[in-house]
This record gives sequence, structure tokens and C-alpha cells, in this order.
Amino acid sequence: MNLCVPDILTTGNSEKYTVSIRLWPDGLSFAGHIPSEKDSFFYTEIEIDRTKPYIKAIKDIFFAHPFFAYAYQHTCVICANRQYTLIPANIFVEQQKEQLMSFVFSSPEEKILHDNLDEFDSKVLFGIQPKVYDFFSRMLINPIFTHAITAQLIQWKHRSLTAYPKQLFVALHKDTMDAACFYRENLLFVNSFQVDDSADMLYYILYIWKQTGMDQQKDKLVLFANTETYQTLKENLQTYILQIEYVQPRLSSTGLAVPPDVTALFQCES
Repeated sequence: MNLCVPDILTTGNSEKYTVSIRLWPDGLSFAGHIPSEKDSFFYTEIEIDRTKPYIKAIKDIFFAHPFFAYAYQHTCVICANRQYTLIPANIFVEQQKEQLMSFVFSSPEEKILHDNLDEFDSKVLFGIQPKVYDFFSRMLINPIFTHAITAQLIQWKHRSLTAYPKQLFVALHKDTMDAACFYRENLLFVNSFQVDDSADMLYYILYIWKQTGMDQQKDKLVLFANTETYQTLKENLQTYILQIEYVQPRLSSTGLAVPPDVTALFQCES
């Protein structure tokens, strides 16, 4: 399977585009748009050949698609993994990133990066395979590496400024779940979980709801998921949670569902 981009994306006009390359354990996606043109957004994805080492599979995809090497206005590499943590900015020390991640994770990646999360006076520390980081640093023009949770937290904080006392935001992916709870603009909880089925999703949502002391009738769950997953969860959740808002995924021109973090990233940049 190949990655498909619009025919109008060429070396002649690529510098008008802002693009992202999203990396997750089972795949890679490529998305982009011209900020000044509303209908220019595109999204395409491909699964990685798991019989190969991860970096070899990434390189094979990259070299099979010449558009990766075009000159773009802005290029982001999104790391969509569960290896991240938030650190208050006032205690963050650049030279101690590795020690901090080793404290949180038993086997952190050797390459530790961070996002500046000024809206929360925090840093998002996250890991990436060193060979993957080195490859994209060499092959792309001034790429910016970011974690998938960062843009979502910024977007969710802005959405949290409503009449609801607390809001729990949950973004469901193929086998992971991102969750963050806000009391208006104040972040109370953030984490990502491995989920194998709807029972896992239901368990973690209700666990977070209880741990953060959310009210069954007054507080609100905002759920980012495909329609089938939402309908399955809704039948069980509405017994426990009165206020549920469903956010449908953005669809590409080919009908692919765009991950919430990619949508959030482009919205934060616009």
C-alpha cells in the first residue's frame, strides 16, 4: 500500500505547505495543508512492516515516496507513543531529562526530547528511538519533533473554558487511549493507556472519573472516537455519566479518519 497525496503537491509549490509525519508503533501517516487555503488539507497513512526492524521499515516507506524530501514551510514529526510525562517548568533542567524519564519509565528510550507547554508552565518529556530521530533530522529540513499529547492538551484546555465545572477529554485510537481531566483551565489529570477492547476503555474512563471526583450529573465527558466505538461505549457510559459530548473524527478526502492529535496540531498552528 502506498501513501497518496494530492496531485497539486509538487516541488514547485511544496513550500506553501505545513506538513506532519506521525509515527506510532504500527504505522506512519503524512498530513498537510496550505494555511491560507481552507480546503487544502490532506491525510494519508500506511501500516509498517513489522517483520522488519522499525527504523528499516520507516526508511523503506520514506525512500519509496519522494514527497517526504520536498521543501516545506514547516514540518512536524509527531511521536504518538505512551512514553511521555509532564514536568513543571520551574524544576526542569535540560541536562536531567534522561534521569527524569528513567525515574518514570523502567526502560525509557535513549533519546529524550521535550515540548514547551507554556500554557501549563510545564514541559512534556518524551522518548524516541535515537536512530529514528537521527534519520529524520538528516533527511528533513529543520523538522520540529513533538509529542501527540501536546497539541491535544492545548486544544482541550481552550475547550474546557465552559460552564461545566469539570471536563474529561478522551481520545480513542486503535489500541491506545489519551485522557485528560480539566477543572475549567486547570489540568487535574493526564495519561495514556493501552486498550484492547471497549471493556478496557470503559474501565479507564470510569476509573479516571472516580479518581478525579467528577460529578455524575454536572460534569462532562468529551469523547473523540469513531462512530462505532462511540455507540458501543455510550450504551454503557450513559448509566454513569449524564453529560456526554461526541466529537466525530475529521475525515480525509479518501475517507480516512484523522487522529485527534493531528487535527489538534493543525488547529493550534492556524
